[in-house]
Amino acid sequence: MYNNLEHPDITATLRTGYPANHKEPEPPICPVCGRECETVYRAGRYGEIVGCDNCIIECDAWDGLECGCLEED
Repeated sequence: MYNNLEHPDITATLRTGYPANHKEPEPPICPVCGRECETVYRAGRYGEIVGCDNCIIECDAWDGLECGCLEED
């Protein structure tokens, strides 16, 4: 006799990571560059999206002039 008392969604989630009859969620897409991303960066008073981990380059502010991030006008 089969003694599985768990709901089918719980069993499927434990086995695959997703509930039964559900597809894997779509990865987030950056609205600036259009690529799949893990992190989206916001700035400004209203939280406008300025880019993602693919299209924004991180550099140290103290080394900004040497790496070209903080260019003088």
